[in-house]
Amino acid sequence: MSGKTDEISDKDLLQQLESIGLTEKESRVYLALLPRHDVGSSKLISATGLHGQFVYVALERLEQLGLAKHVIQNGRKKFSANPPLRLLSIVEEKRLAAQNIARQLQERYSGKHEQDFEVFQGETAFMMHQYDMLERVPQDSEVVAICGPTENFLATLGEGESDEFEAARVKKGLRVRYIGMESMRPRLAEARKWRKLWEYRIFPGTSTGLVDTDIWPDNLTFNIFGDPVLSFTITNKTVAEGYKEFFESLWKLSKP
Repeated sequence: MSGKTDEISDKDLLQQLESIGLTEKESRVYLALLPRHDVGSSKLISATGLHGQFVYVALERLEQLGLAKHVIQNGRKKFSANPPLRLLSIVEEKRLAAQNIARQLQERYSGKHEQDFEVFQGETAFMMHQYDMLERVPQDSEVVAICGPTENFLATLGEGESDEFEAARVKKGLRVRYIGMESMRPRLAEARKWRKLWEYRIFPGTSTGLVDTDIWPDNLTFNIFGDPVLSFTITNKTVAEGYKEFFESLWKLSKP
């Protein structure tokens, strides 16, 4: 039973490693390296069942990625794996590279895309999208939000991640004005004690919706906190400004 469980687990790990850019052969060699130290290529060939040439190519690539290293012992290379946390750096490097490419394309073709519409599904995509918008927004900007009866935003980010996001928001000087419902008053009053550059008002009446409307300087985002979480973002400065005017009308009608 244990062998079968390990086999299933290894297949899952292989798929996850492939999802972040490693090939199947590179993933197999890396998994074989992790429990071993200063191991020769012949043992890796035996452990993975791969042809020797595939193992040599995979080892070279893993060293380029910083996932493996080698020492010379008696004239022969002995390989070891670097800690799996290096995988996080690889993902971050790819994210930054993709972000840089996206910005270049946006600048080059901005005149051809006066309005963009994007959909983000799932908590991970939601979180990454929030960080991306925070990074792109100009320093000392403002975002305004019209929220449903529960404050799902921070809960969806998670406790540790929400603290990190709030710290990044304050560092960016991003002010937030927030219109909530009467049922949220105790939580909002408590949040006001620790959230910086943040203020709220209460709109009269009740709401049972699960949709938050976030109005950024250049986009309008609808966050639907169902299962899964969905975010719909319309990037259009004119649309965002129009909704901002609507928000200001509601803000005047709302109470502290």
